[in-house]
Amino acid sequence: MKKWMLALALALGLQMAASAPALALDVNELPGFQHKLYANGEPVAGKPGVLRTFIELRNARGFSTAELEDLKGGKYALNGFKDKLVLIDVWASWCEPCIRSLPMIKKLQERYNKPESPIRVVSVSVDQKKSDVEDFIKRYNLEGFSTLIDPEQKIGDDAPLDVVPSVFVLDGKGNLVGFVRGFVDWSDEKVPAYLEALAAKYAVRK
Repeated sequence: MKKWMLALALALGLQMAASAPALALDVNELPGFQHKLYANGEPVAGKPGVLRTFIELRNARGFSTAELEDLKGGKYALNGFKDKLVLIDVWASWCEPCIRSLPMIKKLQERYNKPESPIRVVSVSVDQKKSDVEDFIKRYNLEGFSTLIDPEQKIGDDAPLDVVPSVFVLDGKGNLVGFVRGFVDWSDEKVPAYLEALAAKYAVRK
């Protein structure tokens, strides 16, 4: 059983099956997701229907600090985008829903990935081969789309990777504050206002 599965079950208050064997884990070995850091307070209002499955956590939690490479070999830490609301978009070239979602994610990148913006959109491919990612981008005319690559699935130590696409939302210090799993219509006109409201709450934590 992966560590994140235990963490997700505990965090959402789910009960393990009675027949499941007890797991003896040292607290220091638990994934970051399992560590509560601060209370998030009241959820942000105005969640659009297309984000009905988005869960804003009651408590911020730790998240992967993995350093990943982009297609040009540049290295970036997932918790390195300080003082911004960060959307970690996890995808794969073999993922059918990603074919629909990535053009919308690309537009979010173009809108928000600017120095003055309080929002950053970071895509992470869990493909094992860089060439598969490059071929996917060419095949679906996604030139200009920015993505990191996680062939070893390091992010899976702190986040469930059984569903792609998934988006994990981090606060201004790289802590997990929410997530949505599965396809989302990011082109909905109500999405930007909601993301900006989340940024107003989470982008800078003092």
